[in-house]
Amino acid sequence: MGIKIITDSVADVPKKIAKELNITVMPLTVNFEDASYRDGIEITSKEFFDKLAKTDKLPSTSQVPTGEFLKEFENAINAGDEVIAILMSSRLSGTYNSAVTAMNFIKSNKITVFDSKAVTLSQCLMVIKAARMAKNGENREKIISRLKYMRENMVCKFIIDNLEYLKMGGRISEAQAMIGKFLNIKPILTMDDGRLRLENKVRGRKKAIKWIVNWIKENRLELEDKIVSIYHSNDYEYFKQLRDTITDNFSVKELIEGEVGAVVGTHAGPGCVAVAFIK
Repeated sequence: MGIKIITDSVADVPKKIAKELNITVMPLTVNFEDASYRDGIEITSKEFFDKLAKTDKLPSTSQVPTGEFLKEFENAINAGDEVIAILMSSRLSGTYNSAVTAMNFIKSNKITVFDSKAVTLSQCLMVIKAARMAKNGENREKIISRLKYMRENMVCKFIIDNLEYLKMGGRISEAQAMIGKFLNIKPILTMDDGRLRLENKVRGRKKAIKWIVNWIKENRLELEDKIVSIYHSNDYEYFKQLRDTITDNFSVKELIEGEVGAVVGTHAGPGCVAVAFIK
C-alpha cells in the first residue's frame, strides 16, 4: 500500500520527473477551431505554439472530466493505494471541482483532493515534493500538512512578453496592447490566493528580470536551501537569461527547469518566463 500522487497537465511536470516519481498527469484539453487536443498527450508544447502562431483566434481550454478522475481514483483504490490529487487553482478552472465530484461519488476516506491555488511551475513544486515524500514512506497527513505550508508560502513571478495574447483573451484592451507594445512594457504577474494579479510593469526584458532579482534581495529571501523552478513558454533564450541571472545572484539548492504546455500557453502566449520557490 502506497500513496498515489495525481495532478493535472497545468502543473507542467517534466515528463522525466513524472515517470521517475510515478506521478499520474490528467490532461486538460485545448480547443482550436479545427480540432481539440489533450494537453501533453495529443499535442506537445512546440506543436501547440507552432499552431498558435498560425491562428487569429485564441483557442479555448476544457477541464478534466469527472469520469476521468473517477477512473483514476478507482484504479488507485483497487490497487490498495491512497490518493492525493494536487490540482490547479479552483479559481481558474473547474478541474478541482470535477475531481471533488469524483471523490464524493466513490465515498472513500483514502482520497484527498488538494487545491494548490497555483498553476504550472509553482503547482509543479508541490507535486514533486508530495511525490518525493510519498516515495520516502511519509503518510498522507504529513504530506498534506507540507502542501498547505507550501501553498501559503509560495513565491511565483511571471514575466509576460507578448501582450497580443492578453488582448486576444480579453484581459486587456486593444489600446492597452498597442501602448504596451510601443513602450516595450513587460507585465510582471504573481499568484494571489489562487488568482493571477498584476504586480508591476517594467520596460524591457532585462529590466523585468532585474526587477525580480531586486525583489528577492529586497525581501531578504535566501535560496541556498530552496528548490527553485524556472519555466518558459517557447523561448529558451529568454529562459536562459532568467536562469543564469538567478544562479549568478543566488546559490540555489536545486533547479527544476521546464516549459509550459498548451493550456498555460494559451493564456500566457509565447515568450513568457517565470520563477517559483517557497519563502
